[in-house]
Amino acid sequence: MLTINDISDAVRRGERITTEEAKILWTEAPLWLLGELASERKRQASGDAVYYNRNVHLEPTNICLFNCEFCSFRRREGDPDAWYMSLDEIEARAKELRGADITEVHIVGGVHPKHDLDLYCAMIRRVKSALPHVTVKAYTAVEIFYMIRHAGVSIVEGLRRLKEAGMECIPGGGAEIFDATLRQKICPDKCSAEEWLAVHRAAHNMGIATNCTMLYGHIETLEQRIDHLDRLRKLQDEAPGFDAFIPLKYHSRNNRLSEAGECSVEDDLRMIAMSRIFLDNIPHIKAYWVSYGRATTEMALMFGADDIDGTIGDTTKIYSMAGGVPRPSMSVADLEAMVAAAGFCPVERDSHYNIVERDRDNSAAEDVVTEQEREIPQQENEDIMQKDTKRETPRRKATPKSKDGFFARIKSFYGRRPIISHIILICLFGLLLIFGLNIGLKRGTRLGTAIEVPNMLGMNVEEARRLADIEDFRIVVRDSIFDVDLPGGTIVDQLPHTSAVRNVMVKPGRKIYVTINAYNRRVVDIPFVAKQTLRQAINQLERAGLTVAEIIYEPDMTSTDYVLQQYVDNTEILPTTKRKCYVGTGVTLVVSYRYEEQRAYAPRLTGLSLQQAKGALWDNGLNVARVVYDDSIEDIVSQRKAKVYSQSPKLGTAMSRGEEVTIYLSCDERLIDSMNVVAQQEQKAFEKQHREAMEEPADSLNNETEFYE
Repeated sequence: MLTINDISDAVRRGERITTEEAKILWTEAPLWLLGELASERKRQASGDAVYYNRNVHLEPTNICLFNCEFCSFRRREGDPDAWYMSLDEIEARAKELRGADITEVHIVGGVHPKHDLDLYCAMIRRVKSALPHVTVKAYTAVEIFYMIRHAGVSIVEGLRRLKEAGMECIPGGGAEIFDATLRQKICPDKCSAEEWLAVHRAAHNMGIATNCTMLYGHIETLEQRIDHLDRLRKLQDEAPGFDAFIPLKYHSRNNRLSEAGECSVEDDLRMIAMSRIFLDNIPHIKAYWVSYGRATTEMALMFGADDIDGTIGDTTKIYSMAGGVPRPSMSVADLEAMVAAAGFCPVERDSHYNIVERDRDNSAAEDVVTEQEREIPQQENEDIMQKDTKRETPRRKATPKSKDGFFARIKSFYGRRPIISHIILICLFGLLLIFGLNIGLKRGTRLGTAIEVPNMLGMNVEEARRLADIEDFRIVVRDSIFDVDLPGGTIVDQLPHTSAVRNVMVKPGRKIYVTINAYNRRVVDIPFVAKQTLRQAINQLERAGLTVAEIIYEPDMTSTDYVLQQYVDNTEILPTTKRKCYVGTGVTLVVSYRYEEQRAYAPRLTGLSLQQAKGALWDNGLNVARVVYDDSIEDIVSQRKAKVYSQSPKLGTAMSRGEEVTIYLSCDERLIDSMNVVAQQEQKAFEKQHREAMEEPADSLNNETEFYE
């Protein structure tokens, strides 16, 4: 069995480690060893250099079609803090930047439902017309996949148009976590991992450089992190083109994953170090200072990072809205001082990692770091590597001998052992933090106190608020439906859900999110959802307050699960159709599938709500036949709480696309739990018997690649 020493020796020899070795190293190696190994890999890749650039971000809108669990940036159209920049406003903003001495404009934002490929291209042209000398790094793969699919062209054709408009490289956002199960939980509306990778693969083959990312520190597992890194490494082997990998730390403020909290600084440093060790074919690892803050970014440079991003100039809100650095901005002098303090040499780069040579005598007033000051850390780096020459230090004002000797010894130790010194500082900080928490935790968080979440289904929202005042929690109305059989204000759903089998406890003061029956039935516009994936169309209909009445499947030569047409009351909805309907109205969708994908299998539905079961059937190319409720369901409130305990045909049954499945629902949680155990056993047996049929054949992957390219 491999040991830490075996794996460490392999890393020092420059050998590639496997996913299994990565897991051992990640979990068992002490932090100082990871820092040492990652630093060796970093020096092999970029020496003592740490890169930065002069950049600004342009975020045209925070209105987004998608509704990810971790996102604090996204707003709906009409929200008071939503924004949208027209093309004229974007051009005017670009003209304001003419005197800013920048080399890159970074354009990302929400996936606006009304933006198309032509508008995105026009946006780039406006920026390039105002700033012809500046590199435009534009749009995540999520944005690109949506705009290209919406335009009905191949990925290669869409990228060609963007490149002709002036896009030179692509940022790495939208990757999140590649694992399909987790992705379904945290960002079910976005393009899949395969689609994200397909965009970057095509870009690399066209000579368009890109970055890649991972959003970590929320509810993912270590295995899912390693799988994510492994897929990036394989793509880089297959189609080189990634310039840098950027681990993006999850921030928990103002989003629906806030209960997950945030990971520790040690976890951040392990993430940086393992990224450098594992991704041996990606040139640079970036510690994005806007995500980490200055102190952790400086430490990250000791753990393999060789890039810290750029000046920013308070032009991005994505992280600040989630609790990151407020109004993020750094001068060149600040960036260089941070790099020098970590013992490395700051190097300005452009978007393609070409070194930018500047006349230091004619630099802007903010660039106050002199050549003499930068020689000091460079000399210190040489002394550390040689270990046999005396360390030079800048002259300081004389101090009493005893004090001077004490601080000189500390400075000397820090210079010789920077990684160990930082670890000691982290440990001291941790001890102080624990001491402070022991004093103030019970008072500040009411540690040890908890309340049981009451069952408020069927209760009027005002009655629930009075109960909340007594029990010390808060009621937040997050959504509404309309049902003529229920009084207005009736609570039909709540989160956290209550349970007859187990108690649900929360701390006092926490929010309970409820869905109520509206007092009046609203009228909404019918959105045009054709020319996009089925998943995106369903999500857009649900946000508008509409439902899917039926899905009609039609064979198509090119794609699967792509909405071809939509109907309401047998009337086709076109892009020019202006029609309103009541909330809850059903929309019929005509969806494509390839001829070779006619066969479908009944998925496992046990334990799912009615809406989740419908979604699972639609994802597998099937429809709902009948919905049967048992005697435990008495009214519409209990119907919404009910879950599937049985289905017909049973899971794993081979069916034709478009066939129907009958689902049986109950509110008896003991029945549901027991049937769920049976379903788990049936699923394992099915997967064992039909593993080859369940796996995607290689030729279908080739076909999909042909469609993309």
